[in-house]
Order: sequence, then structure tokens, then C-alpha cells
Amino acid sequence: MEQVAPCRLEIKTMDQLTILVLNLIFILFTTFVFQYIIVSKLPNLYRKHAKILIVILGGIQILFCMSFTVIGSPDFIFDLRLIPVVVGGLYGGPVVSIMLFIIVAAARVPFGGNGVWINFFNMLTITILTIYLSGKFKSFPLSRKLYTVVAVSLSYTVLIFLMKATVFDDLSKFQFMLLYGMALSGGIFIVTYFIEIMMQNQLLHKAVIKSDKIEVVSQLAASVSHEVRNPLTVTRGFLQMLKDPSIDEKKRLYYLNTAIDELDRAETIIKDYLNFAKPQTNLASSICVKEEIEKALELILPYANHFSVNIKKDLMAGMNISGEAVKFHQCILNIIKNGIEAMPNGGDLVISCREMANNHVSITIEDTGCGMSPQQLAKIGEPYFSTKAEKGTGLGMMVVNKIIQEMGGTVEVKSKLNKGTKFKITLPLL
Repeated sequence: MEQVAPCRLEIKTMDQLTILVLNLIFILFTTFVFQYIIVSKLPNLYRKHAKILIVILGGIQILFCMSFTVIGSPDFIFDLRLIPVVVGGLYGGPVVSIMLFIIVAAARVPFGGNGVWINFFNMLTITILTIYLSGKFKSFPLSRKLYTVVAVSLSYTVLIFLMKATVFDDLSKFQFMLLYGMALSGGIFIVTYFIEIMMQNQLLHKAVIKSDKIEVVSQLAASVSHEVRNPLTVTRGFLQMLKDPSIDEKKRLYYLNTAIDELDRAETIIKDYLNFAKPQTNLASSICVKEEIEKALELILPYANHFSVNIKKDLMAGMNISGEAVKFHQCILNIIKNGIEAMPNGGDLVISCREMANNHVSITIEDTGCGMSPQQLAKIGEPYFSTKAEKGTGLGMMVVNKIIQEMGGTVEVKSKLNKGTKFKITLPLL
């Protein structure tokens, strides 16, 4: 018999611990669901009805804990109902504390026994303490919050066992008191830390979203600068050619008109980027591929001559695609301009377009410039990545990719370091 008693005591202790752990798991699970679904996914609902929702959550947790209790004696039951009462009151405020106290007091009455009065007195004491702390609790650092909740739980544990022993002359075993105190203090520590981590993650998530929005604005500003530079470069080229006193009046007028057209195009680009958040193609029309490429080549020719770049073209006629001519024009100019700038000491740039067997058109633009390494090629099209060091933003190719995707096409890039780069645009034909 002397050998059996310790075994029974161990089994009983394990049963008690199992019940308390079950309480804690349920509290943690419902808290996680509440934070993830209500607080994170339905923030407007939470802002409008935060107190009611916390009371509902705390009430469910209290009723569950009181459905699975440890029987200390015929008149006394023990569980982790204190955790939702304290945590809910500290985060929800005085009104929530009072409502949770009423729920606990009402739920304890059906169990009967002298423990009803101890529960009422202790919970009332803890509720008053929670109301006092709730005004300051949210401003506490994490470590102080954890110390506070643990101190409250230990105070509750001492009160309940002290009153049980002195008022009702019902002593509890030290082993059970230690087990309950550790479970309650450890449980409230874990729940509070869990809530704080989730709240910090939510704040961090909001900060990241805000940072992303600022980044988008920054990219937008840089993109406008990059895209406007193309027509301004062409305009500058024609204005420089106007310095030549030997050109006839017809060419002079043509250069002036072209410069004005390019300034107008720069204005259009600025307007387009102001609406970049809604990049859908609403003005799609039939585009003649050969004509648009020739227009782009005509505009970029002075810039190519400046770099001693020889442009060769092989363009098939009679191919039409659907899209916005201005945007398509901008894509071709971006790629050609990048190819020219990749050959600062001169070279050849070949542009061709051919009809493919699957009712698509293939546009290839190939230069004999500096090329790219595999690592650089993998990053092409990423914001702020450029092979032009401080002179490039990398946003030109990002815009090209986006516009071509909107038109239902693809962009393929092949390059070898010091051997040149080849762009291949594939678009569906009308």
C-alpha cells in the first residue's frame, strides 16, 4: 500500500495538469483565431465593436474553462478562468472587466458550495485591480506587461488558497497549490506574450505596407523622370541640328514640328504615369508594327548618330497588333535607346519583325554592346537595377515588361558579356 499511494498521487497530478493544459490550449487557440480573423482580416468590424467582441471571446473562454475543472474539494473548483478575465480587462478596459466579472460570477453559481463566495470576492478584487491597471497597461513595455500579469495571477492564487484555509478551514496540499500557481502564472504569461507578439506583427505588417506605398511613389517619380528623358533627348538632338545654318527651311520646319511633338509626348507620358495605378489599356486600337517601329527609328536616329551607332532594319509589312500606339512606341524607344547606350564607342543595332506560325509577330532588337552577365540578366526588369550605374534607374525595362504584358505579349532577353544583347518581343496579331 505504501508503494501504491505515490503512484496514485502521480496519476492524479497528471490528470490535474492535463485539465489545466487543456484550458490553456483552448485559450491560446481562440485568441489566435480572434487575432487572425477579427483583428487582422476584419479591422473595421473590430474598431467599431472591439469591447463587445472581447467580451464574447472572454465569455467563451471562461465557460470552456469552467466546463473542464480540477476538483480541489467538494466545494471548490480550479481552472484558468482568471486568464480571460485579466487579459480581456487589461486590453479591453473597465467596461470589459465588469462584463467578464459578471459572466464569471453568474457561471460559478450553479456549481454551488462555499467556493462561490471565495470566487466572488477574489474575482471582484482582481477586477478592481484590473480596472485600475487597464488605463496604464497599454503604455507599458513588454517586460513590464508580463511582470504585471504574472503578479496579478500570483496574487489571485495566494488569495484563493489563503481564504480557503482561513475562512473555511479547508487546507489544500502544497503540491496542488504549487501546480495551480505555476499553471496559472505560466499560462497568463504565455497568453499575454502571444497577444503582444501578434500585435507587434500586425503593426510591423502595417508599417511594411506603408513603406511599400512610399516605395511605389518613389518608383513612380523615378519612372516619370526616366520616361520623359527619352522625348527630351530626341528634342535636344533636333534642336542641336537647327544650329546648322546650311539646312533648308523645309527641314528646319520639320525639325521644329518634331521637337514640339516630342514635348507633347513627354506631357502625355506624365499624364499616363499619374494614372499608373490603373494601367489598363482603355484606348486600344490597331497598330501597324512596321510603321510604329519606323517612327521610333526616325526619332532615335540623331541619338544613334551621336554614339556612332549604325542602325539596320529588316521589317515585314502588313502586320497589325492591338494596343495603344503611344505605349508601344515608348517600349520600342526604351529598348533601342538602351541598346545605343550599351555601345558608347559605336556598333551595330539590328531591328527586325517577322510573322510567326502561331499568328504572332516577333520583334527582335539586337545590339553589339557590352552585354550582361547571367547575374545581371536575371535581375533585368527589377526596379532600380541598371547596368548604367548611377545613370540608370532600371525602371525603363520594368515599364516595357508591364506594357507588353498588358498587350498580351512576352519579352525575352538573351545576352552575353561583351558580346551584346538581344530582345525578343512576341505579340498576338489581329
